[in-house]
Amino acid sequence: MEQYDIIDSHVHYWEPDRPDRPWNRDGADIGAPLSAEELLRDAAAAGVSRVLQVTPSIMGFDNRYSIEAAQLYPERIIGVIGRFDPTGDDVASRLAAFLAQPGMLGARITLIKRWERWLADGVLETFLAEAGRLRMPVQVYAPNQGALLREAAKRHPQTTFLVDHMTLRHSDPAPFQHWDEVLMLADAPNVYVKVSYFPEVARSAYPFKNVQRYFEGLFERFGPDRLIWGSNYPPSRSACTYKESVDFVADALPFLQTADRRKILGSTLLRALGLH
Repeated sequence: MEQYDIIDSHVHYWEPDRPDRPWNRDGADIGAPLSAEELLRDAAAAGVSRVLQVTPSIMGFDNRYSIEAAQLYPERIIGVIGRFDPTGDDVASRLAAFLAQPGMLGARITLIKRWERWLADGVLETFLAEAGRLRMPVQVYAPNQGALLREAAKRHPQTTFLVDHMTLRHSDPAPFQHWDEVLMLADAPNVYVKVSYFPEVARSAYPFKNVQRYFEGLFERFGPDRLIWGSNYPPSRSACTYKESVDFVADALPFLQTADRRKILGSTLLRALGLH
């Protein structure tokens, strides 16, 4: 395997539930908390040099621990994609203050549970417009809402969209049932897709041969300049080791050249975030 800087675009570290920083039960319960130190230890062991912290939805809209750890380990954590509440009349001022926080690189919207219809119901329109005005990337997890995401991206061409997990949901009996909608996202040039869920939807062991053709289809439509690898660690431990998640892109896909891997495993992320 070639040696180059590998940046993980999708990891989570978070604190235990406590009175002054309670968990939000509307979020996804992804297991026992994992400290930033534990996450960085595991990332290094897997060959990952730097990570992007994504505040998990179990924390609600509280990004304090994400920011604190990013400030403690700036050489390892490139920054934070934080949770932001897009509802209310004061979105513009709150979003500007949100983005002014140390290390904050963008906002994540998670369209699950009670937030599932925010895109369909137009709740995100003001937020997406303001994000474009501020040149702030928006990371969206919208299970099975690829067509709606494509329409939103076309309405907001100044907004950079990072589509989490290819809009897939690992609990679906047929996770690729709306794959055509995922491929059609390529029509919107401001959309990047995070290839961060293949091990979890493969339901087979490394090197996940049964899903490699889907990755190749994405690569043909988006190219290496709009695909971004992420591990989804630690939830991904249910499907593979951290190292196997890395090796899937770094070593197991014969249609990728070294230059492609360099981009998908790091440099495309930096460009999407305006850091390159």
